[in-house]
Order: sequence, then C-alpha cells, then structure tokens
Amino acid sequence: MLRLRWRRSRFTLLLAFLIVLTALVYALMNVSTDTFIHHQEQPRQYGLTNDGQYSITVTGNNSDTQRPMSVVSLKLLRKFNVQETTEAFRHSNGENATDDGAEADTGMEQDGQTSRHESSEQRVKREVSRLRLRPPKSIKYSRGQWQIVDIGHQVYIYSAFYDCRPDIDWPQVRIIAVAEYDVDTYQLCCLLWYRRQRLPDVAEISVIRAGPKISLKNGQTILEQFIFSCRLDANKTDTPTAVSLVAPHNFLLSNLLPVQVPERPKHVIEFGHCVSILYWKQDPFRLVEWLEAHRLWGVGELNIYAAALDNVSDSVLTRYADTGFVRYRQSPGPLDDDDDEYTILLSMSPVINDCMYRNMYRYRYVMCTDVDEMIVPAAPHQNYSQMITAATAAATRANAIVHSYLFRNTYFFLDFGATENEPWYLLSQRSCMTFYFAVHGEL
Repeated sequence: MLRLRWRRSRFTLLLAFLIVLTALVYALMNVSTDTFIHHQEQPRQYGLTNDGQYSITVTGNNSDTQRPMSVVSLKLLRKFNVQETTEAFRHSNGENATDDGAEADTGMEQDGQTSRHESSEQRVKREVSRLRLRPPKSIKYSRGQWQIVDIGHQVYIYSAFYDCRPDIDWPQVRIIAVAEYDVDTYQLCCLLWYRRQRLPDVAEISVIRAGPKISLKNGQTILEQFIFSCRLDANKTDTPTAVSLVAPHNFLLSNLLPVQVPERPKHVIEFGHCVSILYWKQDPFRLVEWLEAHRLWGVGELNIYAAALDNVSDSVLTRYADTGFVRYRQSPGPLDDDDDEYTILLSMSPVINDCMYRNMYRYRYVMCTDVDEMIVPAAPHQNYSQMITAATAAATRANAIVHSYLFRNTYFFLDFGATENEPWYLLSQRSCMTFYFAVHGEL
C-alpha cells in the first residue's frame, strides 16, 4: 500500500515538472517572437546553405555581424506571414508556381532582384506563366532579314534550325546570331512555340562562338558571330514552329524566328558548296571560270550569299541560279553600312552556318571556300570523288576515323604576271599554272 502511494506521488511530481517545463518553453517562444518582430525592418538576405537547403540571414542595424537563422525556423516564419519568404517556401515544399502565386510576389521580386538559387530559366518560366505570353505580332527587323532582340544590347538573329542528328546528345534548336561579345552574360532564354501548345517551352541558351570579334566604327561596340543552342524537351514528339529570344528583365517580345526543319531528300548530292559572303565588285570572267571549274570537278550545287554586289556579277549569278546549279540569296548584314567592309564581314560566318544547317541532309560532303580559293584535285585524280575515294582508302589503311578534310594552302597572286600561252579569259590558269604542279601527288 505504501509502495503504491509512493509511486503515485512520484508520477504527480513528474507531471508537475513537465507542466512547468512546457510553460517555460512557451514563454521563451513568445520572447523570440517579439525579438523577431522587433527586427522585421532590418534587411534580409536569402540564399542556400552548404547542404542545398534554404537559409535566411538577418543583418542588424547597429552591428556588422550576421546571425543566420536555422532552416528549421522556416515553418515558424511562415506562421508569422513574412511575405518575402513565400517563394522560398514554395520551392522548399516542392510546389509549382501558379499564376496567382506569381502575381503575389513582392519585395525583392518586384525590384528586379531574385533569389540566388533561382536560375534565369526558372524566372522566365514563372513570368511566362504569369503574363500568359503569346507570340509577338510586331517584329523588329534590321535590313529585312535580321531580327532584333530588344533587350538593351545589340543582338541580331538570322535563322533557326531544328537539329536532331543522332550524333548529338539531345535535340536542339540552333539560332544563328550576331551580338555583342559579352552576350553570354545576358542570361538569354529561348521561348519555343508549338502548334498544339498555348504557352511556350522555356530553355536557357548555350553560347557557341562561331566567328571573330569585329569592332564597329565608333570603337566602343564589339560584335561577334554566334550560334545559340536551345535544348528541347525530349518527350515532345513534334518540333517547335518558332522561337523567340528573351531576357529575364524584359518581356516585350520583338522577335519570332520560324524554326526550319532541314530537308531530307531521297537523292543526296555528293558534293555541295557553301561560299562565304560575296560583296562589292567581282571580276565576272573569273567568277564564271570559278563556277565552271567546280562543276567540272564534281560539285553538284553551290550556295552563294551576296551583299551590295555589283550588277554584272548579280546578273551572272542569277543566270546560274536559273539553271539550278547555284542557290543564290541576297543577304545584307545586320547593320546598315555596306560601305564598311568589316560590317559586311559580320555575315561571313552566319551565311556559311546557315548554308550547312539548311543542307545538312542534302549533301554527303560540304565544301567551304571563298571565290578566290580552289581545292584542285591532284593527278591522277580528275575530280573530287576520285580524290576523296583515295583519301578514304588511306584513312582505312591507317585505321583512322575521318570527319573532315583540310587542304594545304598556297597563295598565288594575279599581279605577278600571266602566262602568255594560255587564253586571256582564263585568268586563274594564266596566273596560277604553278599551282597545279605544286599540289601534284598530294591530297
């Protein structure tokens, strides 16, 4: 009986102790709450902890020290309705941002600043959903073909192609562009428009430099030639119909490029040719000789892009285009200054890349030279087909895998005088007879 009473008294004491302890904890929570409310006007910084979780740092007004609050306290902060933590809670709980949630963003989001953990692609996705973006009806053009990406910097886009070759790891949209040299800091994203989908997919671009830097006349702006790649959703069975470029700080769309799907013909041309930009005055006799020499050597089709070309050369190329041997396009550069050679040369790489993407399935081999360059088959080979067959056999003997061929370059200048025993109209042959002997026996 005494033991039973002793046990009951011990239980009563333990219960009383727990009640007192609970009251103390509650009092401490109230004190910490008052302290937090007292510091609500102090600046806050949001970020990630080392283990990838969200954290909040409060900096006092009278102290340079920072007191990090534990991640466990996030739920407690949510009870006190601190609006700045709304986006962090949404991500930490794995919730998707909705239109209503995006419209309720305040504080840092409205000032154009974002949490460190949020990528430019995530920000653009959120704004696309909030604004319910549609393709732009008004497009800004520069020189007719180049579209302007209106983001406060000089960015011009020329053409876009769907690329799903089996050798690449993921389907891509390739955009041929000219922009200021630091374009990779602009955080550009692609808006990929689909025929059966109201809102576009969003993909951050990867930047590939495809040409030299060129300084404009003002000496302050440096432009460069690029290919922007946008990775597609592999689960999509259809291809995007168009693409727009946008930056996280500007959603006034000014560009809409159709995404071209390269043609896959039944008959593949063995040798196609992509020529760099052709401009100003050309010697028509030399141009005809150059075209016919490539026809003789086995080129099935030539692609020539021209800017500010003289009338006679334009007539020659138009005549060859009518026969189907030349695909001839007028292609002025992105800037309105055809008197400046460097401005025209901004199109040098873009037109070659446009040609190669456009014809990637139409040609088995693609040649890239200017009209003052010739790859001459060396004896005993009479054409490119024989030359490549010999090169392939040599690679097989060496157990080598060949993706492309480079040819040794030798300069021959017309002002050194001509060989008198050749017809006057064969300009290259009159001035470059030694070229045929110099490459003899080489591929």
